[in-house]
Amino acid sequence: MIFSAATCAAMLLTLAACGETDSDSAESPSASASATTGDPGTVSMFLPSDGITLSQSTPLNKWTKLERSVTEALVDQGIDKDDITTTSSKSLEDQADAINDRLAERSKRKDAEGNSGDSDAGTSNAGTSNAGTSNAGTSRETMIVAPVASPDDVTRQYGDYVSQSLSTDENNTAENNTAENNTDGKSSASASSSASSSSSSSDTSDDTSANGDVSRLVTALNRARKAGVRVILVANSIEGYTPDVFVSLSTLRDIARTQATLLASKLELSQTSSENPKHVEILLPANADDAVTKEVFSGIWEVLGPYYRSGAAVSPSGLLDAHSDADSWKAVSFQATDAQAVRKELSNRLDLKNSKNLPAIDGVLAMNDFVASAVVSQLSSAGYRGSAADINPQITIGGIVDNIVGNKDLKKHQVPDPQKSSGTVSGGATDADGDTATDAWPIVTGYGAYLSNITNVVDGAQWSTGLEDRDAYAKEIAKTATLLNAGKGVSGDDVDGTTTMNGKKVPLIEKTPVSVSANNLKKTLIDPGYIRPADAGL
Repeated sequence: MIFSAATCAAMLLTLAACGETDSDSAESPSASASATTGDPGTVSMFLPSDGITLSQSTPLNKWTKLERSVTEALVDQGIDKDDITTTSSKSLEDQADAINDRLAERSKRKDAEGNSGDSDAGTSNAGTSNAGTSNAGTSRETMIVAPVASPDDVTRQYGDYVSQSLSTDENNTAENNTAENNTDGKSSASASSSASSSSSSSDTSDDTSANGDVSRLVTALNRARKAGVRVILVANSIEGYTPDVFVSLSTLRDIARTQATLLASKLELSQTSSENPKHVEILLPANADDAVTKEVFSGIWEVLGPYYRSGAAVSPSGLLDAHSDADSWKAVSFQATDAQAVRKELSNRLDLKNSKNLPAIDGVLAMNDFVASAVVSQLSSAGYRGSAADINPQITIGGIVDNIVGNKDLKKHQVPDPQKSSGTVSGGATDADGDTATDAWPIVTGYGAYLSNITNVVDGAQWSTGLEDRDAYAKEIAKTATLLNAGKGVSGDDVDGTTTMNGKKVPLIEKTPVSVSANNLKKTLIDPGYIRPADAGL
């Protein structure tokens, strides 16, 4: 997502609209002749093909599901289903070709209707066009384009909706995954190549090819603008291209920071002292690009770093300590190639083979549901017992995000902190319910809302998961497309604010992600229809 440094974690704060317009804002066309007919126009979607994950488990955030949700929302807005088309592409090259084909078809249709007037749509600035003024006999059209990125296997574990930034500059290598746009138009991250090493001629060739594909897509989108077609760009920003509206989704850093914030709140780290610290282990799946992994860790460290430095949080494995900093990402990153690799990593870190001497552990930040599932399996095998529901039950996901209407917290006793004198389980201490406290089940966080993990969430084995609010995005995208087709300008006041792209202010659609735990699963996943009760074992 496109967050400023002062923006809090996406799941914790609602977004403040900043819809001012000024001389730097993208110019909006006047309604003029474009709103004189009752024709709601057409919408064409160009989305990536669904990503393939390493495991058979699939995150709920998939492109095909967004396409269905947007289509339903467009129909609700009055656009005929026959006037909505969707093209899925596996590469930027294919996507650019599909857009060009659509424009060629539009041109032929215009010629057939006898519209031979000169177009003046290409004279506007900053990603807008005078749609409708040059295509009086052709239905107004908005393109919804999510540029095809090249996520590595680890990024796919989070689902398809991860914002990245595409670059046309072969010297602008991937430094992070924040997808932010600076005012000079230079993207702070490049997802055009997953591995940015220039030491290999093969890598250089791949980078050049990828950058060429990005340029090809930009050319196609500029052609669309000249043809009077409006563009809503989804998820992946493009250096040098400014759309009519940008739809920002979560970045890996956003996801990491949110999990760290949720975990810190649940464990009440702000009220914890070094005399009786919480034991928190960070499992960071390594991306193909080290710079991305480092950026993800920075999101975690921004929240948890102060607690490690003060001693309120300690690492059970000892990989992090009071002297660790944002550059300590290498200490906790590992190759999460499969579930066995995750289990082995956790077992080796905590020496879980010695079941008679389990280390005390209060929380595991697992990043995504693929890793979280393996963590749950390994902890269970090692002998940890209980549920996340036993830990500070008065603190819930709903309470943290200030959205607890209709939810009732579980009323259970809080598990006592581990004994000060030892960081391991020696057996003998019991909690208020009579259960052994020192082998108590820890908080485990994830992301992706894998169907295969939902029962773990219901049981409290995995405390939290998360996903984008797909329906909220779909409704906002559909509403915006309808406004654009009506020839009306869209400002930050019409959506969720503005963002700066290539030196211009662009209307921004950005929704707060959904954080899910056992206490709000029905409200967040079942009631909206994202999953069925049977998927949750209900």
